[in-house]
Amino acid sequence: MYRKEIGMNLQDMKQRRSVRTFDGKGLDPEMLAAMREFLADVPNPFGIEVTFDVLDAEEYGLTSKVISGADYYVCAKVARKSRAELAFGYSFEKFMLQAHSLGLGTVCLAGTLDRPAFERAMNVGEGEFMPCVSPLGRPARKRSLREKAMRAAVKADTRHASEKLFFTGDFAHPLSESEVGMWSIPLEAVRCAPSARNAQPWRLVVDGDQVHFFEARSKGFERETTGDVQKIDLGIAACHCDIAAAEAGIAGGFLESDPGIQREGTVEYVYTFKKSS
Repeated sequence: MYRKEIGMNLQDMKQRRSVRTFDGKGLDPEMLAAMREFLADVPNPFGIEVTFDVLDAEEYGLTSKVISGADYYVCAKVARKSRAELAFGYSFEKFMLQAHSLGLGTVCLAGTLDRPAFERAMNVGEGEFMPCVSPLGRPARKRSLREKAMRAAVKADTRHASEKLFFTGDFAHPLSESEVGMWSIPLEAVRCAPSARNAQPWRLVVDGDQVHFFEARSKGFERETTGDVQKIDLGIAACHCDIAAAEAGIAGGFLESDPGIQREGTVEYVYTFKKSS
């Protein structure tokens, strides 16, 4: 019997890798049932429901030119409203970490898929959108040449240096190791988070018992079909921060509390994680 939710931690986040090449052997009924049970309720701190389903690729004619050997896809949809992308990113990353814990492979697909077929299968209605989907299955023993090339193109296994991502007080002062304090595990969890094209759009400012999250916006990441993909990335970062804070024994939550820090025009405040008093 597979547990509904397996404990997630920093090690899981560091070990998980995107998978595009699967073994083609499908999934046993017990595993599928466990995933469907988990996906029936994947809450997020932004208060917006994200609806999931596990779909049979052959039954619904679901394909992607960058995926091989996957018999199932996990799809999700959300209502078009403020902070929807954050909720979607948080919940979708929770699913991907759960799948990894069960030995399954996943990868976010937003553009390289037959979107009309997926949206029909997911019954995406008016006022809803489906930012991305993921294949679901057991990874093949070897990656395909195409997958290796795609990972190399975006430098998938590299991350920005901490001084480019984390600051203290304002954006003029990169956070030093001596100033990290209790935020060491949550910040490392954010740093290792996946993002579209590995752009890593999050910028964090540590401010005592709270951490302010900003989006360093880039062109080409916002579309009608997907919403603001980099906001989804910030939702993923929130998921990593939340799980890692719990691992570090930091009780807290998310709120809107723009500190009014001076910043460049492309940098936008998104949310704050605050330690409980």
